[in-house]
Parts: sequence; C-alpha cells; structure tokens
Amino acid sequence: MRLDWDRYLGHIRADGERLAAAAEGHLDDAAPWCPGWVGRDVVQHIGIVHRHKLAIVAGNLQENPEPETAPAEDDALGAWYRDGLEALLAALTAADPAARVFTWHRADRSVGFWIRRMAHETAIHRADAESITGDITPLDPALAADGVDEVLGPIMCAYTEDPHWGFEADGRTAELRMPDTGDTRHLVFGLGTHGPGWLYAEGPADDPLTVIEAAASDLDLWAWGRAGEAVLTVTGESAIAEAIRALAAEATG
Repeated sequence: MRLDWDRYLGHIRADGERLAAAAEGHLDDAAPWCPGWVGRDVVQHIGIVHRHKLAIVAGNLQENPEPETAPAEDDALGAWYRDGLEALLAALTAADPAARVFTWHRADRSVGFWIRRMAHETAIHRADAESITGDITPLDPALAADGVDEVLGPIMCAYTEDPHWGFEADGRTAELRMPDTGDTRHLVFGLGTHGPGWLYAEGPADDPLTVIEAAASDLDLWAWGRAGEAVLTVTGESAIAEAIRALAAEATG
C-alpha cells in the first residue's frame, strides 16, 4: 500500500526529529538493534544517507554520487544532522515525485522512490536510536504495512520486475497477515537467475504452507531484523519464516 507524498514527508520529519532526540545524550551508548554501533554511529549513518539523497534530488543526478563524511566532533554532529534533515525535506518537497533521478532500483528511477525510501529508512533508524534506552515507539501502522511491502517487495525481489531475468516457482507459499491494518500479502518461493527468492503480491495465498501474522509495526521490524520471531504468530512450517528472514538479511544486514 502506498501512502501519499505528504504523508511520507511527514513521517521523515517526525521520525527524523525523534531519532535526534533519542540519540541525544547517548552517543557513546550501545544501540542494541545495530550490533557494534553506538548512538553516534546511528546519527552519522542516517545523516550521511539523508545528505546523499539530498545531493541526488537537489542536483537531479543520474549517477550515484560519493557520500559525504560526518563530522568527527560530537558537538557538531547534532546540528549537522538536523541541517541535513531540513535540507532533504526541502528538496523532496520542492521536487516533482515523477522526475527521473538515479536510484539503485531498476524498476523505479524517480524522486518518488527516494521519498518513500527515506521515510522507511528514517523510521527504522529512529527505532534503532530508541533501542539505546529501550523506549521504542511502534512504527505508524500504515507506514509499517507499506514498509513490509517495500522490504519484501522491491528490495528483495527487484529481479522479478524484469521478465528477462526469469523465475521458477518451487511450490512453497507463505501468507502474511497484518490484522491491525487489515492487509494480507503472500510470497511464492522459487529460483531466479540470481538465486533463491520470491514473488510478492497482495491478497491471500492459495493453500499456503505457512501463515505469518503480526501487527504491521512488528512485522516490518522483524523483516528488518529488529525484532525476533517472538513478535510473530506462525502457523504451518516455521522454517519458511526463518527462510524469509535469512534472505532478507542479505539486504537489511
């Protein structure tokens, strides 16, 4: 389910500001959802990502630019991060979502791709920053349901957008249910030119081997490796849930 552009932009602002607030005073504290990172790493990473997309959109770039580096001084980091967030929001708001720019997703080379992507990137890393204290705000349900579509759709299955890459189903299916939003999705597993994966589509599956049910926020965080299987209700072959996360881990870390 896609949201309208203004809602994505509103989420970038809200989650971006929450991220900064969550990390403030915790730059040296471990971020448990990002093993090996502390609060400083979360802020530096998302700040670099924001400024990289700012360069693409504001410059109408058709090739991938080199990313900036974050300031090494902690007393400069907060202002640098907030300035980048504001500049990104201004650029995304001013741009035509249909304008063609560089993206890594061959099926969508538009500014709109980055508006959606930055809403989800910022939300996930906001949760990472909040994991420092454990006071984690659930993701907005509608945004999270769209996030499930994004992470298990174009991120993992971009190759299915190109029929020349090929796909052969192996007979396994899984159904995803998000009762809080009423959304149902399904995955058809198989082998593509570049290895194992799935086709992802709306609606229920025909006789699924596995049904995975969770609130949209929990399902999105699980798909991104930020929550364990304890947040899921899995009916049928539990190994399929493990296989989904194992493949998603290649894209989400």
